[in-house]
Amino acid sequence: MDETAGNVSDRNGSIRIHPPLLALGLLLATLIIHLLGGHHHRVHFHSLAGLLLVAAGTGLSAYAAALFSARDTTRNPYGEPSQLVTIAPYTFTRNPMYLGVIIILLGFAVFFRSPVMVLAPIIFFLIIDRVVIPQEEQTLEHAFGAAYQDYRRRVRRWL
Repeated sequence: MDETAGNVSDRNGSIRIHPPLLALGLLLATLIIHLLGGHHHRVHFHSLAGLLLVAAGTGLSAYAAALFSARDTTRNPYGEPSQLVTIAPYTFTRNPMYLGVIIILLGFAVFFRSPVMVLAPIIFFLIIDRVVIPQEEQTLEHAFGAAYQDYRRRVRRWL
């Protein structure tokens, strides 16, 4: 496959499908069709708010991951990075992929109006913040030295 940024086909001319974007597009399209098809159930504010959070988190995570792919650097938290990505959304948070996942998890909790499901983003945050990110930061400091230290001083870990 051709790995250049923005290319949506492989060497054979087949279209590459990006599953997160496909899922989001299908979700939105079928929701619109459902609402336009006369299946008018009351849409509660929490349902819409939850879906918007899930969409926003998915968009943030997917875009941030695509930036890594475009620069041919690893998304694996335990991998060896080849580049330090410091463009938006990495200008307002050092961890937009993780932030996106937290927003997705919170969106599902809101959608289902489930206090128990609010535990998922809290637990995810605590584990990522206390276990995974410190290891990533050590790797980045080792790989990029002063450039990473400067970036770390300028941009917050979360928001």
